[in-house]
Amino acid sequence: MVADRWTEQLPLLHGDVTTLREIDVADVHTLFTLFSDPAVTTYMAPPPPTPAKFAGFVEWSHQQRSEGRGFCFGVVPAGMTAAVGILQVRFHPTVAGAEWGFVLSSHFWSTGAFADAAGALVNFAFRTLGIERLEARIAQRNRRAHAAVQKLGAQFESILESATPEGVPRDPESVFGLREHDWRQRAQSPRSSAEAVAQRIQAAVEAAQRELRRSETPETLEPYPLFLFDRRRRE
Repeated sequence: MVADRWTEQLPLLHGDVTTLREIDVADVHTLFTLFSDPAVTTYMAPPPPTPAKFAGFVEWSHQQRSEGRGFCFGVVPAGMTAAVGILQVRFHPTVAGAEWGFVLSSHFWSTGAFADAAGALVNFAFRTLGIERLEARIAQRNRRAHAAVQKLGAQFESILESATPEGVPRDPESVFGLREHDWRQRAQSPRSSAEAVAQRIQAAVEAAQRELRRSETPETLEPYPLFLFDRRRRE
């Protein structure tokens, strides 16, 4: 069963307009380039600052998966082969269930790509892995992400204190919990036609590809542990 083998290999997950697969070193150039946009990284933990460190993050995420600590899917829209976003899940001792974080190239905002990919991930987490609750800790100022998880059925639960129990300062964060029942019972937004969604995705793909130079795999990698929504400031 997949539930027993995910630490060895993540499955492919298919939405209507996206595919999720484990991130790979081949994604480094695309992700590094698209995540250089400040609009994308303003509310997340500092991303790897060099392609080599981004490759190190990919390798670290594979190690986390093999140890059963979490996993990281790349979001591949129809019409591309490289990932343009990340959906990450980790099992953390302070979280009931699992914690998740996400980031997506701004080219694909408001296209339907996030909802499509997140739906595939959430279904995998609840139905296949048996996770009972997914928790997202999102910067209070990140209203776009708040709205995105609420559309999935997530409920606001609390505000995190301005410092961790260990005394590490962090930006104020809102905690949203998502359970399978709430996801199944979420209010359905008016559906766009398949043709309209496909057109938006195609336009986003073309815009992203214009920004990308020839993809190259880094010659070296440097370790870079990262969880997307862990915004604690380390001194």
